[in-house]
This record gives sequence, C-alpha cells and structure tokens, in this order.
Amino acid sequence: MRIKNWLISTIGVLLFTSCNQLITEVDPPQSTPKLVVYSVISPQDTLIEVKIYKSHPLFSGTPYQSYENKFPPLTNATVLLSGAGKSVTLLYDTETETYTIDAQLFNITPGGQYELKVMAPDLQQVTAECTVPPDTPPAVEITHMGTVDNYDTDSWYMEFNFKDLKGEGHYYTVNMGTFYNNNPWTDETYLIDMGFKGEQLITDKNMDESVYKYKSYPINLEMITYNFIWISLSLVDENYYKYKQSVNSFQGDNPFSEPTPIFSNITDGLGMFAGINTRLTRVEVER
Repeated sequence: MRIKNWLISTIGVLLFTSCNQLITEVDPPQSTPKLVVYSVISPQDTLIEVKIYKSHPLFSGTPYQSYENKFPPLTNATVLLSGAGKSVTLLYDTETETYTIDAQLFNITPGGQYELKVMAPDLQQVTAECTVPPDTPPAVEITHMGTVDNYDTDSWYMEFNFKDLKGEGHYYTVNMGTFYNNNPWTDETYLIDMGFKGEQLITDKNMDESVYKYKSYPINLEMITYNFIWISLSLVDENYYKYKQSVNSFQGDNPFSEPTPIFSNITDGLGMFAGINTRLTRVEVER
C-alpha cells in the first residue's frame, strides 16, 4: 500500500475605487496561459505521479475556484522525467488524472538529481529540477500514549518527538494518519489525517539539533480500524519547503493583507517539482 504525502493555492483580486467614482472601463493586462505542474518524488513511493494543468488568466472575469473544482487536468501533454543517465515518458492515467509510471521502472534514490520536462500543444515548454534529500530522516521517539474519555467517547492519543539531524540546511514535514474501514463487507479503507499540536513544516535554520515535540488530538477508537497509527516524518528539499510555506502564508480572502506570491520552481511555468525522503513509523494502538 502506498502512503503519499499528506496543494492548493488560492488567488484573490482586490478592487479599488478612487474619488468616489467606480472605474468600469479598464484594459486589463494581457496574460498568456502557462503550464502548471505539481509533482513530489520520493524513494518510498511505488508510483511516480505528475499533475498537469493550464493556468487561468487573472483578469478573465471568472471567479476563482480550486483547480479540482474548475480546471480540468491537461490530458495531451508530453511528460519526460530524467535522472542518473536515464529518461522515461510518463503516461496519462484517467483514473488518477495524473501522468504516472511505476517506480520500479524508474528508480528514485536518496541524493538523486532529477529533471522534469513538460510539453503541450500551444503552450510553452517548461522544465524543473530537484534533488531528493540524501539523509535518512531521524527516528521518532514515542514518549507517551494512552486512552482518554473525550466527550463521553473512548479516544486515543499519543506524544512523540524527534531530534534534528546535525548540521543546518534540513527541512521537515510531519503528518499523522490511520486507516479506517466503515464497511465490514469490503476491504476499502480511508486514510484519516490526525490533528496534532506541533510544527508541521520545519526548518532548522538557527535551530540546529533542536528537539521537536508533538501531541496528537484525541481520536475516537472506533475510527482506528486496524489498531495502528502511522507517523510520517519527511526530509524535504528547499523547493517543497518554500512552496508549502508560501501557500500557508497566502491570504487571498483578506482584502487588508499584502499579496503573497506563491513560490514556483517551474521554469517558464508555474507550480512545484520537489523531492522528499520519508521515514514511516508504525505505532500499535492498545485498546
């Protein structure tokens, strides 16, 4: 079973008035659609995936919605992935709506450098590069776990920490989840994200070898079907960190905030191509 990383940026437009008169006739700046690319590669994944869209002009007169709700994936692109002297073409999968290839056909390795090239009719070719973090993420230490009565339901929680690797220049992301099956007649499961107290996106700049502490929010024991929790601790590259940080800082629905540009490392396009290296820790739940 593949456990993927646990992206949506938003766009806002601020309207201005001047001298008590509404300006109704303005020639908006011309905007050429660009390729939008999103891909995170990891040695731990069994499938390499790339999402491709076409950007939407800002002054189009159409209210913004998320890419999933408004912009269909681009299905006629050519997607090339290169690294370690090898190059492969990813094919479009209608079920996942991504360009994919089995990871066994193109090995992603810690410390490996990779290039992504995307071409599509009537759009400018885009390229991007990333390096998968070479280090193994630090081990997670479980410091406490147990059950608690939470609003008259039996719930489970845990506390854990990890110590930053020696030397600055490390970026991390932390996630927790469990699998839930609400239908005893099928094997279909759902990955439930678990909330927790602690930093999810971390840089060790000026904080080398710090210890980061976490505490999960109580989760109903009935939601833990298979009696275990996954903790995902990933070393991520700078591209991933800057992109996620810019998305988290974006306040498109706040008319009084300064606009926050969304980071992109896609040359001549938009989006992100990043590498991560993940350590999964399985924690058994005792009822």
